[in-house]
Amino acid sequence: MNDCGVIYILTRHQKYAPIDSSSVLSLKKHMPDVHVTAFSEFPLDGPFDRIVPVKPSSVSDGFYDKTKFIAESPYDRTLFLDCDIYVVRPVPELFPLLDRFDCALTHEEYHNTDWNQNYPRADIPSSFPEFNTGVFLYRKSEKMTQLLRSWERLYREYREQHPEGEVVNDQPFFRPAAYYTDARIATLGREYNCKFRGQGYLNGPVKLLHGHVKFEMRPEHLEKANEVMNRGTRPRVYIAGKVFQQEVYGRLWTTNHAKSLGRFPLEPVSLWKLRLRRLRQIGVSGVIRKALGK
Repeated sequence: MNDCGVIYILTRHQKYAPIDSSSVLSLKKHMPDVHVTAFSEFPLDGPFDRIVPVKPSSVSDGFYDKTKFIAESPYDRTLFLDCDIYVVRPVPELFPLLDRFDCALTHEEYHNTDWNQNYPRADIPSSFPEFNTGVFLYRKSEKMTQLLRSWERLYREYREQHPEGEVVNDQPFFRPAAYYTDARIATLGREYNCKFRGQGYLNGPVKLLHGHVKFEMRPEHLEKANEVMNRGTRPRVYIAGKVFQQEVYGRLWTTNHAKSLGRFPLEPVSLWKLRLRRLRQIGVSGVIRKALGK
């Protein structure tokens, strides 16, 4: 087995299978020699080098399965990718980080994704934000084993205590595991995990786009976002499909301006088409219920 490789994990929701295939196609386009393993409950199409059949755990959501199977990577150095990661540039420079660090992730674009405060952690300072686990680079080590086991245990204990409660994604549980770990964590720039339909700061070329629309990843849509976001490589910001880069004007008296690099559509089709599609899905009765707040 190769020293370095990429893994995907898919359980419980077969509707993610098509975007998993889109993701691995984009990865192999830019990194054809990288070895890819998928842990999947469902059949998958695409250039995976190995597919490991798995069954979902007794804990009732796919987020927990991610915390469980991520520790079973066959590689010494692993890059885990969510199924809605679209690769627009190769990232071989990530793996050498593990010469110095145990793992690497970007910060979450929101400070806290435990939206309803189902898992408050008053013991952790608010200055320690969540990491986004959609792109997760890590190596095999005792410290990483402890971190991953802690992450899985915290989530499992929560689900056992709240079996019928609201599903919380995995990141609020990774936060305390990371806070109390002895593992060295490198923080990646947003270029390596760009949730392009949201907002953020970039400095350098974007390499990994993160996001899907209604369980679709259309290459023409993502390539348009890639083209606009990478019209510049200097410090820039993006929000709501618009990208801005700072420009300095004048010689005697300089001023700074936000120069627009362009915009890209947030949806792969027009908003009206999406609304019509949704109307067909829920029907007139569904519209009435939503209007009445039911």
